[in-house]
Amino acid sequence: METLTLRSISQSIWTALAAVALATLLLTLRLARLPLQQTIPSPRDTLLPKISPKQAAALPYPPDLLPGARDVATPYGMMRVYEWGPEDGEKMLFIHGDTTPAPMLGPVARDLVNRGCRVMMFDLWGRGYSDTPLGVPHDARLYGMQVLFAAASSTLSWTGANSDGFSFVAFSLGGGIAMAFAADFPYLINSIILLAPGGIIRRLPDEYETIFFRYPSLLPFSFLRDLVGKTLGLKVSHSPTGCSDPRVQSQSGGEMAQEAQLMGKEVLDIPGIVQWQFDNHKGFIHSFISTHLYGPIKYQHSDWRRVCSVVKGDTAHTSPSSHSSKLFKSKILVIFGEADSVVRAEEVSADLLDIICDPEYVEFKIVPGGHGFPVPSCDEVAKHISDFCGLA
Repeated sequence: METLTLRSISQSIWTALAAVALATLLLTLRLARLPLQQTIPSPRDTLLPKISPKQAAALPYPPDLLPGARDVATPYGMMRVYEWGPEDGEKMLFIHGDTTPAPMLGPVARDLVNRGCRVMMFDLWGRGYSDTPLGVPHDARLYGMQVLFAAASSTLSWTGANSDGFSFVAFSLGGGIAMAFAADFPYLINSIILLAPGGIIRRLPDEYETIFFRYPSLLPFSFLRDLVGKTLGLKVSHSPTGCSDPRVQSQSGGEMAQEAQLMGKEVLDIPGIVQWQFDNHKGFIHSFISTHLYGPIKYQHSDWRRVCSVVKGDTAHTSPSSHSSKLFKSKILVIFGEADSVVRAEEVSADLLDIICDPEYVEFKIVPGGHGFPVPSCDEVAKHISDFCGLA
């Protein structure tokens, strides 16, 4: 009788396990047929439809902050593009950094428009009003596609045979993106201006080197979000809201805010924009982490070497298609902030000189400010660019 009871219990257990396994299999097969989420939408879709035009205008980053705004549909989600200036002006394509969206480079762009340029800029994936693509690493390839999407969305030709090419003005992470793009498409580029560029920096600040940024799956999302917020000096206790006080002065970009006050200039509320983005863009954390895992921030010496070969006019190590470009046998302009503790001028300039091997092909400039110098020192930056490119 005891043996029969044990046998019955054993059979019941195996039957239950089989039922659980079958249910799991059926659920897996059902989920496999469901469409996977392709993107995390930006505040363009999650916030703006829920607030009034008056509230939208009061945001730290109102949707019409820069001229010539358009939203472009791509296979990786919607992206925000801005383009303005004389249609026959020299074309300048701006790429912003890892944390701040496009408006950070707005003051420099406006100055160049006043000097006759046609400018274009866009919010990188997961920043500002651009969606976050899922299922793909945020690497140089993904960001390079975004450059092409932006250029292709224009009514003017930026990449065609009659376009006469364009120049890059790229800040921080944008510098790494621009150099990776130029390595593959040097024949499209007229000149390269790098502002505190990422790509070959030796090390990031210590708080960016945490193991949790390298292995984000070790933390629940809520803890990861708090960690990113604290790393950026943001107020992580904020509940996502569409009506953040546009005057908020978080510690994010605090360096930029202090510089602006010291120089007595009225500038964009960059700290408020970054806090608003953190509070309201549900894909920002994913894009930020993926970029630090896969993006062109460090160890990009190979791409930089390829670009420098074109700049030096090295026919032996460049494709014939690049030999007729304005970038061939030209010069790169690199501008640093004198107090920048993120991209250190002495380190990046030394490493770039090691790559290019000839100081004749690179020009270095130092302007007041830390890593956020393009905002408070926008006049100086624009003047250096104007002189370098021979603008009015």
